[in-house]
Amino acid sequence: MTVESSWERGEFSIGAMRRRESVSFSFVNTTDPIWTYKTTNDGEVICEVDEMESITQVDFLFRKLFLMRRRRFEVPLRGQFYHFQPDRMTITSRDMTPMCTEILLYMARDRSCAVFKIKSLIQRGDVRFDLRVRNSSIHAKPHGGCNNFFYHHVKKRPVFPLYKPTCQRVLRPPK
Repeated sequence: MTVESSWERGEFSIGAMRRRESVSFSFVNTTDPIWTYKTTNDGEVICEVDEMESITQVDFLFRKLFLMRRRRFEVPLRGQFYHFQPDRMTITSRDMTPMCTEILLYMARDRSCAVFKIKSLIQRGDVRFDLRVRNSSIHAKPHGGCNNFFYHHVKKRPVFPLYKPTCQRVLRPPK
């Protein structure tokens, strides 16, 4: 099976590339929560979602919410875009401690979903792949291109589903 690059298929915005905007920016620039639908990260985390707080052409502030051992966690994070590498963003803690680099491998034309390669800046060699879906599209299956691209890069690594409909409760603050 031959998989052409997302650049060849025109999935990323050519206009954004001409303006030197980050294609990562175009996916995360939304008030819609973004769910990690599937991942190759074998952990105890489920129901992982990112909620945008603010965004500029240079960086953005967001909260990562998730469940672990039935407890809800909320982690404030910062992402930084790079005009010279428009498919990448570096994620840090709010005090600027580097955590990971996220590389956008594929994004559906309608921006409903995307595939990311995440390289840890803490544990050398630790790499995972995520299929992420915007909340407004979560009730339908992810775009076929996202699924195909995800599984093409994952190869034979185990895949862990993180999202199920009951995850929506993570978006509500605890009582």
